This record gives sequence, C-alpha cells and structure tokens, in this order.
Amino acid sequence: MRRLWIKFFILFLPVVATGIIYAQTAAYFEIKGDQEAAPGSLVSKTKDGLTLSQKPYDPNLYGVVAVETPVIVLNKPTPASKPIIYYGETLARVTNKNGDINVGDFITSSEIPGVGQKATKSGYVIGKALEPLKKSEGSIRVFVNVQYANISPNEDKFNLRAAYKNIVEELSKPENVPNVLRYIFGGLIGIISFILGFFYFGKTLRKGVEGISRNPLAKRVILVAMIWNLVGVVLLSLTGLGLSLFVILY
Repeated sequence: MRRLWIKFFILFLPVVATGIIYAQTAAYFEIKGDQEAAPGSLVSKTKDGLTLSQKPYDPNLYGVVAVETPVIVLNKPTPASKPIIYYGETLARVTNKNGDINVGDFITSSEIPGVGQKATKSGYVIGKALEPLKKSEGSIRVFVNVQYANISPNEDKFNLRAAYKNIVEELSKPENVPNVLRYIFGGLIGIISFILGFFYFGKTLRKGVEGISRNPLAKRVILVAMIWNLVGVVLLSLTGLGLSLFVILY
C-alpha cells in the first residue's frame, strides 16, 4: 500500500505541475476608450493603459478580454475593469481576412479593433489557434501566450538555429531585452527546481531502501519519512514552478 502511495505522488507531481503551467491566468484592467469591450477582444498595452488592438503584429499585444471566469487572477477588480487573460486557453475573436485559420496557426492582431487574424509572417502574436475558424469572423479557442513568432513557410517544425537567431534578434532591440531575459530567467528557475527536487528525492529514496535492508524493524518509520520527504519535494517543485510563472508573467 505504501509503495502505491509513493507511486501515486510520483505520478501526481507532473499532473499538478502541468495544471499550474497551463492554468488560465488573468488580471483586471480598465480598457481605455471602450469600457464595453466585447469578451474575446484582443487588447494592447499603451502608455495610457490597455486599448483594443488595431494594427497587425502589434508589438504591444497584451491579452484577451476574458469570456469565462479565469482560473488565476492576480489583482482585484474595480467597477470599470475587466479580466484580461494573458496566459492560458480562452475564446478569442478572429477573422479570416488574412487567410483561413486552422489548428496550430499563430494568431496576431488585425486592423479590426479587438479582432485577431492568422499570422502569415514573423512578428508578435497573441497565441495559437486550438480550433479552426469555419466562417469569415467569429470566436475560436486560442492558447494565449504573447510572443514574437518566427514564421517561415519552409520551417514548420521547431528549429534550434531559428530559435537562437530569434533570441539574438530580440536581444538586439533594447526595449525587448527585459522581456527576453525574464523568460530565460523564469525558465531556468523552473528547470532548476525540478532538477533539485528529483535529485534530492532520488538520494532520499536510495538511503531509505538501504535503511530498510539494514534494519527491517524500522521499515514503517523509514517509509513514513520517505513519504514526508516526497511531499517536501513536491512542495519545493511547485514553489519553483510558481516562482517561475510569476517571473515570466510579471
């Protein structure tokens, strides 16, 4: 039974981690010039606050006006604010003005205020389409993750050289350096927390097995200690992931 519990925790950790990583994350903001912005509208960040996006490949893209109640909200609402999804799955308003939208296509802003379109060249995007658009304009599910997408007709798959080139290009722009470094630093925190957590648990597991073989009478005490160590490792890993997510999103 105890072995089943240990296996359960080991299998449960990736599930919890995945849930945190892909959780819908939002913040409440007022939308300047359009307090009644329709749910699913794309918004951009300006010096005056958030406004409806209205130019293709807008480098100031921020997120999407929430259609459903967000899973994670990082500030409190005000009478004039709306929840803005800036990471996670949600419905977004789109048009086929720049081509038919299929699953996996990058979605960027368009000239229509608040409405997205298919990205057909490299530039800033709001995220990826999770379903196709079957009419000229409507709402589809999109995974929101604002980024600079390097889109090439001949490179549909991930290319390490292209990714490296993209990072270098972004770092060459002074205004993008803080964002790029934030993503790198956040990713390193998440990776290091996982490595340390599993390394520590592996070491503890090995010592626990050795202890049981040397002293079978203390088996119960050793197993309980191992389970608590596993709980500690899970909490450490989740804390690292949470900190990583905070660094990336803020």
